[in-house]
Amino acid sequence: MAGQKINRLELLRLRKRQELVGKGISILTSKRDALLSEFRKVVLTAVEARKAFDEKLLQGERTLSVARAFEPYDSLLSQSLAAQRRLAFNFRTEYTWGVRISTVDFPDARRGPFDRGSAPGWRSPAVDESALCFEDAINLLVKCAVAEHRLSRVGDAVRKTSRRLNALEQKVLPQIQRTIEAILSGLEEKEREESFRLKRYKTLRDRAAQENGNWIPIGT
Repeated sequence: MAGQKINRLELLRLRKRQELVGKGISILTSKRDALLSEFRKVVLTAVEARKAFDEKLLQGERTLSVARAFEPYDSLLSQSLAAQRRLAFNFRTEYTWGVRISTVDFPDARRGPFDRGSAPGWRSPAVDESALCFEDAINLLVKCAVAEHRLSRVGDAVRKTSRRLNALEQKVLPQIQRTIEAILSGLEEKEREESFRLKRYKTLRDRAAQENGNWIPIGT
C-alpha cells in the first residue's frame, strides 16, 4: 500500500483492470483447453506414424536381405544408382489458436517397377519389393516428421499459455484483489474519520451556540 492512491477513481480503475484480467483468464483457459485437445490428437498421430515407420523400415531391411541373396552386389548397386532422384515438396502454414505450424505437401514416393530407371532385363522380384518398402518408408518418414513438428509446436504453445494463465491467476489477479480490498478498507476508514469529524464539529458548534445564548438545535 506504500504510495497507493486511496480514492474512488483508483478503485474504479482497478475494478476495470480486474474485469479485463478476468476476461484474459477466460480466453487463455479456452485456448489452453483447445491446445491440449489438439496436443492429445497429435500425440496419437505421431506415435502411430513413428510405429508404422519403424515397422516399414524393418520390413525394408528384411526384403533387402532377400534381394541380396538373389542379386549380385554390382547389380543391386547399379539399380540403386539408377533409381536416384530428387523429391520436391512444398511447405504451407496453418494456424491453430494463433500458433503457426508448418506442414508439408509431399508427393507419393512410390513408383512402379519400370519407373525406377533400371535397364531392361530380368531381375529378382525381391529387388522391386525392397525398393517399394523403402519408398513406403519415405512416405511414412515425412508423415512422422510433420506430426512430430506439429507436436513440438503445440506443446510449446501449451507451455507458454499455461505460464501466462498461471501468472494471471496466481499473481496478477490476487494482487489486484488485495489492492482493491486495501482501498476499500482505506475508504471505509476515511468515511469513519469524516463522520467522526462531522459529529465533533456539530457538537462543538452546538455547545458554542448554547454558551452564546442563541442556541438552535441542529436539524430544526
